[in-house]
Amino acid sequence: MRHIPARPEQTSLPNTLTERFPLFAFAGRNAAELWLIGAPLSMADFRDLRFRNLVAGDNSFAGDAARREAFNDAFARQIAVSIARQSRSEVARHG
Repeated sequence: MRHIPARPEQTSLPNTLTERFPLFAFAGRNAAELWLIGAPLSMADFRDLRFRNLVAGDNSFAGDAARREAFNDAFARQIAVSIARQSRSEVARHG
């Protein structure tokens, strides 16, 4: 009979902040989309407000630098992706 080794349950630990804190990354992307639609605050003020609202009521998250970084990175990446999409669509329209 042939021996087939069992696969481990989890091959590796999540290595990016987005993988470690998907809720915070999702919230960061969502906040960026909301800001792009139109917010009466600067980008940084809106980002900070949305993070404060996300962690409101749970003091264990408030000082967590890794979760904050996951949120901020996702926010910035979503802004960049949106700018790139807009740029490509304009080039396609005029090019």
